[in-house]
Amino acid sequence: MKYYIHLLLLFCSLSFAQSRNGNDQPLNNGYFDLKYIAIRLQNNFILDNSEVKKRAIDKVPIEYDLTVIGENINLKLVNSQRGDTEIREGQFVYSNLDAIEDLYKMENLEIQILKNNKIVKNWAFVTKSKKYNDTIFSVYYKKTYNETGYFFYSDSLVKGDIIDLLFRKKGQEISLKLHIQKKESARKPFIINKISNDFKKQLSFEDFINNSMDELAKVKLTDESKFYDDWPENYDTSSGGNLKTYSKGENFCLVFRKPSKKKRTDNSFEYRTSINSKSGEWKKSNGFIFMYLKEPGTEYMLEVRYKVNPQYVATYKWFTEAEWYQTIWFKITVGIFCLLIIAIVFIFWFRIKEKRKQAQQKMKLKTLYAQLNPHFLFNALGSIQGLLNDNQIEKANQYLIGFATLLRNILNSSENETDSLANEIKSINNYMELEQLRKPFVYVFSIDETISPYEVEIIPLLIQPLIENAVKHGISNKENAKISIRIFKKDSDLIFEISDNGKGFDILAQNKGFGLKLVKDRISLFNQSSKMKKIDMKILSDSFGTKVTIYYKNWLKND
Repeated sequence: MKYYIHLLLLFCSLSFAQSRNGNDQPLNNGYFDLKYIAIRLQNNFILDNSEVKKRAIDKVPIEYDLTVIGENINLKLVNSQRGDTEIREGQFVYSNLDAIEDLYKMENLEIQILKNNKIVKNWAFVTKSKKYNDTIFSVYYKKTYNETGYFFYSDSLVKGDIIDLLFRKKGQEISLKLHIQKKESARKPFIINKISNDFKKQLSFEDFINNSMDELAKVKLTDESKFYDDWPENYDTSSGGNLKTYSKGENFCLVFRKPSKKKRTDNSFEYRTSINSKSGEWKKSNGFIFMYLKEPGTEYMLEVRYKVNPQYVATYKWFTEAEWYQTIWFKITVGIFCLLIIAIVFIFWFRIKEKRKQAQQKMKLKTLYAQLNPHFLFNALGSIQGLLNDNQIEKANQYLIGFATLLRNILNSSENETDSLANEIKSINNYMELEQLRKPFVYVFSIDETISPYEVEIIPLLIQPLIENAVKHGISNKENAKISIRIFKKDSDLIFEISDNGKGFDILAQNKGFGLKLVKDRISLFNQSSKMKKIDMKILSDSFGTKVTIYYKNWLKND
């Protein structure tokens, strides 16, 4: 059994003609065109909800699921010959349901009708019904044709009613079933006519309004009957905007269906427009509403409702094409450019700030270093004075010669932020030799053989005040005095260890020593200016002596 959809949703010009003749309930036609007859279903609006459009020949009965909106429904059986469908006009036409050659001959066809699952008309021959003969003018095809057949059934429906029409050949199984359900008509206003501006004609918005009203006056079909009373609001979604993109400057004249069973008046509608979600005020209208899409890249929304039923609001949306400077790609580009500028300015500002901070820290380090020299000179002169007081003139002269060499090395290293470990060791050993002239003590120095002193750079004279403290305070008045300095490494850390066997001191008590404070301040300033390399200091002291450890962390990472 083969069939195909010949025409779907062709709005019936015949129905318009019926409307002008004063029919209170205009009817649209749905035709099922068979080999010898046609089933003509009439209602104000018919929708086909059937999901399956093609069925195998052995799948019987053939079923159609239909929805009607209008109140009245008529069923007619039309005498038909192949080819008559060319002039049939209606919402849809189905052809070629003739699986068996004589199945649908009028004299063999029986029909049963159920309403809400109750039989209202039992199986009966179509030929037992009332005959009819209509002369119909086809507006679409511009021709007149005669239609004869049988008026089999007519009824008035309310919301929720279900009609089942069953067809069969005499005494055989059901071959065709039409399942029809009545649904409620639209409560919202919907567009029944739309006029757009012609871009070939440059018209002002006022001229467009005047031309549209003149054009609508010529049609004379808007409110002459109840044709649209029982139609759904979404029957023609292309009439509204539905966020389709339009060109800037487009005009629309939108004609909305009048309230059901009422006349159109100047205040029978209420509407408001919104631009980019900014809503306007509700205004009164007669249902002829004009839209002017004058701004590019803008969302327009129109809300329309009947004054008598304000709870049912129809919404239509339009979106105008954006100008190049309104496109998302332009905004993204501008955003990226602005972020880039901000990033460059921030980086530039951050670098200036860092350089300024580093300059300030270097200045503070130099200031501390400058303070270190008087401290060293004071201690050295004190040692010379002690030798002179003890009348050790020869040792005092040797001290002065060694001190001059040591002072020259210190002044040279003060010009640089870092100095080689070799120069630092040389200065330490020179100082310890001078101090041993003043008072003999045991001095032990060791360095890890894996450390190359000429390749390692350190902060100059950082441990000098610590060594001076060990000599001046740690082992003073101590018999069998001993000071040891050990340089070694652990992983990537360079470690200095200064220990003595002196009297020790309380590391938790407030220390007024100037040398130790200089060391701590220099370490703090360096750590603020360096991200990778850091310096740490630990002090252990008791009555058996003192050990100070300086950790140059990550100092040998690249060595």
